[in-house]
Amino acid sequence: MLLRYFYDEKLAQASYLVGCQATGEAIVIDPARNIEPFLTIAEQQGMRIIATAETHIHADFVSGSLELGSRTGAKAYLSDEGDQDWKYQFLDQIDHTLVKDGDTFKVGGITFKVMHTLNWYL
Repeated sequence: MLLRYFYDEKLAQASYLVGCQATGEAIVIDPARNIEPFLTIAEQQGMRIIATAETHIHADFVSGSLELGSRTGAKAYLSDEGDQDWKYQFLDQIDHTLVKDGDTFKVGGITFKVMHTLNWYL
């Protein structure tokens, strides 16, 4: 398994490239808008980015899932938790699967299990 960490100091935003070296397939978790670093590392490592996933609807940065989908055909795994105020607005523009707590999906030989968490503020 390949795991690469990307961090944007100015936005305090982290992204991850997770790849199955046996199949050459990779996913980008919480992709930043600038997708070039992901594409560069994937190519250097002999990986194809086939998916993206977002850990939450991002009010804190602009996601690169739409751009990666357009450039690579990557499927986006996006949360289907929450009410109407917490739904993605670009679903008609991207290949996607909506996921809920307990769902699983695979990228190469790596299985991902969705865990819904709540933040409670007092």
